[in-house]
Amino acid sequence: MEDKITHEDRMHGSIFVLLKRFVESQYGYSSWVNLLEAAGIRHAPYQMDETYPTSEIASIVGKASQLMGVPPHQLMEKYGESLVPDLLLIYNKYIHPEWRTYDMLLNTETAMHAAVRKEDDRANPPLLLVTKKGSRQLIVDYYSRRRMAAVAVGIIKGIARHYDESDKVEVTLLTPVGEERVQIRVDFLA
Repeated sequence: MEDKITHEDRMHGSIFVLLKRFVESQYGYSSWVNLLEAAGIRHAPYQMDETYPTSEIASIVGKASQLMGVPPHQLMEKYGESLVPDLLLIYNKYIHPEWRTYDMLLNTETAMHAAVRKEDDRANPPLLLVTKKGSRQLIVDYYSRRRMAAVAVGIIKGIARHYDESDKVEVTLLTPVGEERVQIRVDFLA
């Protein structure tokens, strides 16, 4: 009997295409080819409008970590930061011009992730529950079997950098980054 593959077992091709661009920009063109070979991935190049097994991204990141001497969570965090300009461009129509980091985070699930799910029913971004803890603190609850909260941490930092608020936004992991459920505290400094 064949196992049923769920949405969580596959990832949107854009994640792979943008990871390729990140790796090539940080480590050179040949590093992507070497990573795929080391990970045993031999199919045609990743396409933006396809989906691929989640296990492939885990293999690529694992090999990248080994070959580049960077812990997987640090690599994924840097990748998350690199995604922000593309994400803001793609989802610009859902972003209010007056928003800054605080509002972006508060509205990510209802604005951007809802749009992602509506535009492509194969896409399954992580569930982000964001809770206000006053005007200067948010708690971001990340839920995903993919265990890629480090990307979310990077995206948070990238959003703060985009809004020129890096020195005013402090990101703290409240739980280990490699779990299915990860809590991230975001403090907005005076």
